[in-house]
Parts: sequence; structure tokens; C-alpha cells
Amino acid sequence: MWSIPYVRLLLLLALLAFFTGLLVWLIQSFLDLYYATRYHPILGGLLITVLLLLLLVFVAASVYYLFLFHRPATSSSGRKSATSQRPSLPDSAADKLRLTRQNLAQLEAQMAQIQDQVARAALAERSALLAKQLARPQLKVVVFGTGSAGKTSLVNALLGRRAGAVGATLGTTEAATLYEWALPGIPDPVQIVDCPGILEIGPAGLMRESEARAQAEAADLLLVVVDGDLRQSEVDPLRQLMALGKRALLILNKIDRYTPEEQQILLQHLRERVAPLIQPQDVLMACAAPAPIQVGSQTWQPEPDVAVVKDRIQAVLYAEGGSLALDNALLQSQQLGETAKQIIQAQLRRQAEQVIDRFQWIVTGVVFANPIPAVDLLAIAAINAQMVVELGSVYGCTMNLQQGRELALSLAKTLTGLGLVEGAIQLTTGILATVAEVSVVGFLVTAPIQAASAGYLTRIAGKSFIEYFQRNQSWGEEGIQAVVKAQVQSTQKSGWLQDFVREASRRIFQKG
Repeated sequence: MWSIPYVRLLLLLALLAFFTGLLVWLIQSFLDLYYATRYHPILGGLLITVLLLLLLVFVAASVYYLFLFHRPATSSSGRKSATSQRPSLPDSAADKLRLTRQNLAQLEAQMAQIQDQVARAALAERSALLAKQLARPQLKVVVFGTGSAGKTSLVNALLGRRAGAVGATLGTTEAATLYEWALPGIPDPVQIVDCPGILEIGPAGLMRESEARAQAEAADLLLVVVDGDLRQSEVDPLRQLMALGKRALLILNKIDRYTPEEQQILLQHLRERVAPLIQPQDVLMACAAPAPIQVGSQTWQPEPDVAVVKDRIQAVLYAEGGSLALDNALLQSQQLGETAKQIIQAQLRRQAEQVIDRFQWIVTGVVFANPIPAVDLLAIAAINAQMVVELGSVYGCTMNLQQGRELALSLAKTLTGLGLVEGAIQLTTGILATVAEVSVVGFLVTAPIQAASAGYLTRIAGKSFIEYFQRNQSWGEEGIQAVVKAQVQSTQKSGWLQDFVREASRRIFQKG
């Protein structure tokens, strides 16, 4: 099937050929008229003028449509993709509040299904904090950035006091620290959080970065602090946070290290780098901790220059604070719901894995006791029908044994059609050959191979059915074969097959 751009090109060429032929005919017609009226200068000149105007119109139209054809189709969609990174939120405050409360109510129902008491308690605590914040919003500003970019110095300068330790060593701020900040025009004191730095090395650095990201995700307003050009490793986490719907200001700190010309060049470059994630008016300069200046024998300590940053924070919170708080509460309630859903899915998967483990050993034992020639999957499917019913029960899908048998048979046919039976026998034969301490004659007995192969195939079937039930009893757009292939690859990469065959051979040969 031809692609849309290819069809467009063919149409363009066809139209170009048509209009070219039309133009040639038109020119020839005008020439004939011109020769017929060449003894009338006024009429001939008029015809030539009309011909030139038509040629100009044709050239202009050709250039215009060629430009439209070659212009990237993402000119508008690019803007959409940039803005669509932010999640879609309701416009009215009432709708935001209603949806947040609805999400919290759903979270209560989800938590009742969670068996892990620690995970349930953590979710309950976060839910209670969010409900409290919803009842009485208190704006939260989080200072985020790389280690020693001047985050703590900026917090100190904004608060007008020395609230935290500063230093040249990476990781000076080892844990998030919260301060109360009274701002004119803002009813309640604003919470300002000084975060540990990101992109620090070592396990401790990774833990601090994780805490910083968690704080940033809970922010109403984000202050991203840099002391130079943005690296890609800094842009990526910023994009991730903006994709969550965060409102951010980018602060170029330590500007006393640059000349005025360098400051303007760097400021413009940063604005281009973060567009359209952050608006140009929200990319600001500051000097939170100016370096001392030596004047003769005297040392002069300049005052911090953060007035522009402070004014912009105050203006944003005054104009948008209520909306930002509701947006943040709604986003956090959605995140809590997704976290609860992931915990429940992991819990269900563990229960389903236990069902699969049990049935794979049942099948292994049954086939070893009564070897099935060439691993007849249709016969094994009759055994696996009960596994399907139990897996459905785990995921809340009620089905009878006949329905389970039909699903098991359909999967058995897929396994056979993909040639996985022969592959399973070859794999288990090779692994058994390396782990079984038996004679060549004894090893050629088919029972151990058939049993291990049947258990392995039961495992693949069970894992495939987990995907089926997780997708609301659907194999997805790519169908059952794609699901089965993915489970085969995953099982082989995990090394489970080798461990299973070793354990199966141990059990089989010990009994033998």
C-alpha cells in the first residue's frame, strides 16, 4: 500500500504536468495571436503583458505549493507535542477539586485490596497528607538542580538569612530541608524546600537524587537552579517533571562569574534550550552568594542579587497559586492511584505465579509417570484447563472448566504452530545432558525429557494467560502469537529454564 507522502508526490507531479501542458498551449495560443496582430503595436503589447502576468502567477503558485509540500508537517504538531507533554487537566477549580476527591475515594477502595501492610500504610499516610493539603492548601516551592549549583545559597538569599550550609563539595545538602517563607500577598507562609543535588555519583548520590525527584514531583512551583549551560543530563529530568504538569522557573545562578555580554548570551541560549517547556520570562538570572571583591587592602562582600527571582516567584504564586495547588493535588491523587494499581498488579502477579508454579510441577510429574508421545499439547491442555480457571479467579474473571479447556486448547495449538514443542524438547535435552548423572542408555529414555519439556511449556502457557487476564481477557492488537513469543524470550533471558530443568532433573532422577 502506498504511503500518504508518496501519493501526495504523485498528485503533485500529475498537477505539475497538467499545468505545464496548459501553459505551453497558452503560450502557443498567445504567440499565434501576437503574430496575427503584430502590425498593431498596442494590441500586441497588451497580449505580451497578459502573457508575462500569467507566467508570473504560475511561477508564484508553483513555488508556494512546493513550499507547502516540503514544509515539515510537524510545524503545528510540534507545538502540540511540546504542550501535550503536560497532562490534560480541567479548567475550572470545582472540577479539579471534584476529581481529586473522587481519586482519593477510589484510592481508599484500592488500599483495601493491598495485602502488604507496609505499602498500604505508606499509601494511607500520603493520602491523608494530600487530603489535609486539599482542605487547607499551603503552597510548596522546591529548589531543584545539580549539586553545588547554588541551591542552598539561593534559599538563604530568598529568606534573607542563613538557613542552610553552603560549600563547594558536591552533596553539601544531604537531605531535603523545608523552611517557612512569608511572602506579601500570599495568605499562608510558603513552604520552600532545599533539595539534595541530582547527578551525583555513588549509591548515596543516587539516593539523594531519588529524594530530590520525589520532592520535585510534589512541588506547586519548581525552581530549577543552574550555574552555566544546561547539559542533556539536566534537560532530561526537567522534561520528565514538566511532563507531569509542573510549573517551573529556571534560575541562572552565579552570574558574577560572567561578563555582562556573556550573561546575556548565556541567558538567551538557556531560553532557547528550555523552550517551550519554560517561557522566556521565567528564565532569570541571580547571584545568590557573590564572591568577595578585593579593593586595595580591603575586602568588600557584595549583597546577594535575587530581587528579580523573588519578585517573579511572588507574582506567579499570587496570580496562579490557587490553580497550581489544585493542579498539584489532582496530579498527586492520580499518581497515588497509579501506584496503588501497580502494587495490586504486582500482588496479583505473585499469586498467579504461585498457581503456575504448582501446575508446572503437576504436569511435570504426570508426564514423567505417563510419558506423552512427542509432548502432545492437546493432552496437556486438558490438565492446564484447571490452571486457566484458577488464574482467571485470581484476576476476578469467573469461568467454568469448559471455557478454561477452550482457552488452553487454543494456546496449545499456537505453541504447536510456532514450533515451540520441538524447541522445548531440544532445549531440555541439551540441559539435561549437562546436569543428569546417568548413562547414555538411561538418558535416552524419553520420560525425563518429555516431563521437563511439558513443565516448561506449561510455564509459557501460564505466563501468557497472565498477560491475557491483565489485558481484560484480550490478547491485544498483535494477537496470541506475539504474546507467546514475548513470554518465550523473557523466560529464556531470565535463566529460569536452566534452573527449572536442573530442579526437574534432580526430582526425577532422585525418584528414579
